[in-house]
Amino acid sequence: MKKITLVLLISLLSTTLAFSQGKLGIKGGLNFNSLKDVSGNVDDTWSKQTGYHLGIAYQLKVPFIGLGIQPELLFVRQKTEANSIPSNGITLDYLTLPVNLQLGLDLLLFRPFVMVSPYISYAVNKGDMLSGTNWDNINRFDYGYGLGAGIDIWKLQISGKYNWGLGKLQSAGSTPINGQRLRDAKFEGFQLSVTVMF
Repeated sequence: MKKITLVLLISLLSTTLAFSQGKLGIKGGLNFNSLKDVSGNVDDTWSKQTGYHLGIAYQLKVPFIGLGIQPELLFVRQKTEANSIPSNGITLDYLTLPVNLQLGLDLLLFRPFVMVSPYISYAVNKGDMLSGTNWDNINRFDYGYGLGAGIDIWKLQISGKYNWGLGKLQSAGSTPINGQRLRDAKFEGFQLSVTVMF
């Protein structure tokens, strides 16, 4: 029975890959990020600031059932600012690898879908209040997930998702930056994107 199940699964996977259709695309858009779980001398609220993202995407779709997998490689600029001290902003640039798992409806001219997007990121540049901080005092790796929706219209994809970072900006023994303890701080925010497929 196990052998029959294994053969059926392999056959299903082979058939799915044989009928799948892949497209390469260029993706860009805006981020609206904030920090959560920040503690310092006072409780600061951190306002959303506008950043951007740009990169490439590869969409692999299975026709007729609306299933899609879309890995991407993006350059992402995340920005946020403390409301109590406007000059106390944080800017971090990441190389980010999200994998969008899409489920949608293949209609004649368009395809609406919902998606879940786990991601990993690596910081490559820092600015504002982090510019004078050593990389040893900042966690360069981040990870998290996003939930969102979008629509494919011919060679154009428009999507929006909310990302929740799970990686902390600093490790437990790190030195406070400008009086801010960022050990529990995590990025979160909305991302609006447009992708052109080829």
